[in-house]
Amino acid sequence: MADEPGRRPLLNPVLRFTKNPRPEGITGGGKNAGGIKTDRLDTQRAILSDQFKTLAETANDHPKFGDRLVVYASMFDDSLAATWTPGDLFNEDRGARLIAPFRSGYLVEIERRQLRYYSALSISADTARDKVDISRVKSIRFFETEDAATGRTLEDMWDDAPEFSGGRAFIVWLMPFTDKAAAEDLLATFGAFRDGVIAPPPPLLAGVTTSDRTTSPAMRRGLLAVKSGDRLNIAMREFRQTGRAKTTVTVPSRDALAELAGSGAVFRLEPVSPITTTSPGEGKEPNRPLPRDMEDLPTVGVVDGGLTASSYQEAQAWKAPVYVKDSQADTKHGNLVSSLVIQGHDWNNNLSLPALYCQVGTVQAVPKPGSGSVDPLDFIAYLDAVMGANPETKVWNFSLNQKHPCDMDNVSLLGHEIAVLARKHAILPIISVGNKPGDRLQPPADCEAAITIGGRQHTCDGSHGAICPVSLPGPGPCCMLKPELSHFSHVRALGGVLIKGSSFSAALTSPLAAHTMARLRDPSPDLVKALMLHNIQGDGFDPAFGFGSPVPSALPWECKPGVVTLQWTASLRPGAAYYWELPIPAALRASGKLKGHGALTAIVNPHPLVTDVAGPNYFSVRLATALQFTKRGKSHNLLGSLDTDKIAEQEARAVDHKWSPIRHHKKEFHGKGFEGDNLRVYARIYARDLYLYDYKSLDEVPPMDVVFVLTLGTGDEDDDVYHQMRDQLGAFVENATIEIDIDIENEGE
Repeated sequence: MADEPGRRPLLNPVLRFTKNPRPEGITGGGKNAGGIKTDRLDTQRAILSDQFKTLAETANDHPKFGDRLVVYASMFDDSLAATWTPGDLFNEDRGARLIAPFRSGYLVEIERRQLRYYSALSISADTARDKVDISRVKSIRFFETEDAATGRTLEDMWDDAPEFSGGRAFIVWLMPFTDKAAAEDLLATFGAFRDGVIAPPPPLLAGVTTSDRTTSPAMRRGLLAVKSGDRLNIAMREFRQTGRAKTTVTVPSRDALAELAGSGAVFRLEPVSPITTTSPGEGKEPNRPLPRDMEDLPTVGVVDGGLTASSYQEAQAWKAPVYVKDSQADTKHGNLVSSLVIQGHDWNNNLSLPALYCQVGTVQAVPKPGSGSVDPLDFIAYLDAVMGANPETKVWNFSLNQKHPCDMDNVSLLGHEIAVLARKHAILPIISVGNKPGDRLQPPADCEAAITIGGRQHTCDGSHGAICPVSLPGPGPCCMLKPELSHFSHVRALGGVLIKGSSFSAALTSPLAAHTMARLRDPSPDLVKALMLHNIQGDGFDPAFGFGSPVPSALPWECKPGVVTLQWTASLRPGAAYYWELPIPAALRASGKLKGHGALTAIVNPHPLVTDVAGPNYFSVRLATALQFTKRGKSHNLLGSLDTDKIAEQEARAVDHKWSPIRHHKKEFHGKGFEGDNLRVYARIYARDLYLYDYKSLDEVPPMDVVFVLTLGTGDEDDDVYHQMRDQLGAFVENATIEIDIDIENEGE
């Protein structure tokens, strides 16, 4: 860091709050006559009746499985909230069932013989719940080929798909039927496609060698566990067990692609997309001293083009068996990214960066542009084995992207699968947002479990500056607030070359995440993410900058002078509101009114209630939270909240990102009259689309893990807010950090 003295002053550590919340039960409203759109009920009765009649007359022309067909029920814009899910109209007793959210409505599986019944029911139904649904369903039609192709033409998809042995490569998701007879019929149809329509790709990890003497026993076991079996048979077995599956297939011709897409067996279809890095430039290897105690420093797993720079071999904690051969790997990019992870602050000593060295674990998995395509499901199986073999590595850098924009109604395959791995292995991915050309972020930047990093330029004094002209903006699909952070993207790296791109802003962020993880007493990926969101300069979410950029004056595990930060974790269930009471520090109310600033960040781990078959409803749970004070006997929000119950669902999703797993409220407050001696934090979990997980009621939903980080301060560094809060909380608070020495001494000093 520019002009930084030899050692930073010691600051107060973040505090862990240990008091349990006070839950209060909530009685849900549900559907009733008040939810009927009476102004259009009669019109919709007639429209739906006619449409069901047409479906019945043309049913023989459409794919059927177990004599069931798939229809798309679109909803009016004022009926997209979870409250209006049409599960009462489409229920099992009537031979129908919701399959999954889709576009602006739902996919429904329905028995062919019930189509005429539904035509009559649309006219005659007289219960309040049925009337609510009929008045809110806009139209009914069959699921079509264009739906499986997610709105793209098959010609374009064929042209974009890479050539593999035997044809072109695609990812297919099987239609997630819930009826067992329909599912078995679908599997029979899909299995028959082997006869000229599709072919399986090579077995998983067929190209990865496990005989290298440097391969650890754990790595060898992990790789061998998935290096067998026919890919199509594996997918069909998974579908039979879970009702959901996806797989890579090769398709020999355009006609075969049309047959596959129009079969009704495929819910979603997309071409395999290359995984690439940015083009960096030229440079020679550095010759710089590294700390003597590198083996004691945190390790970042770097999934990139590999590490070949000889001067950095001592900073390599481990190396996975290569996924992409040396002749094809983008080692130039891998060296640059690794150099920034290991000692980015040294290469950029004119920028405001903390002096945080790291080791790297090398995952050589990204080819040079034009050197071939990577099968994404094979890639994920490889990462699963590598992560399982290196459990001590908790932060993973992905400075890579697929060169197409994220679909705003569907989370990408890579984004979803990396999130699944992150939750399984309790790791924090740091992912680049992607670089232009393009108009929005690129997969896997839409990984919910990751911190997605955008780029920004720097000012002449080394602080964060204007929008990066190379880096892509957010937001992400399905209400995700992406990127979360932005960092320097015009930097110097290995060889002294000047480079630019979001790959490098991600690489500069990974050491900060790794050291934060290492400093916490009881770390979790979401907690590190929340603390990093807390330790930023920014006044709210911006599609280019995210929530803001890291500041070096205080690291995420520290409290600045005049500030106190509390963190805690809780398991919350839907159907209740939770409250934590906190004393108001004397400095915040010295004037007789509340005066100061605060920030509240909360992140819910949405697993297992996420699924990539839910389209825009990817998240089946959401969190509402607020910091509240009391005035005239009523509670008021001090830092802001979402009034999602008072605005239309479309607006709540598009503007307020209602279903984002992150809630981040930040505000200054002046002259707020208040009563009592306490503030309180409120939180509530909401759930939707329970049928996707075969739950019948909220009581079956498992508790969801949520991390909270709360900061309060006065703006005056001399105010001892920290010790005032600590003394008042007493036994309900403790240091959140462990004591380690991060004072770095370089060889040769």
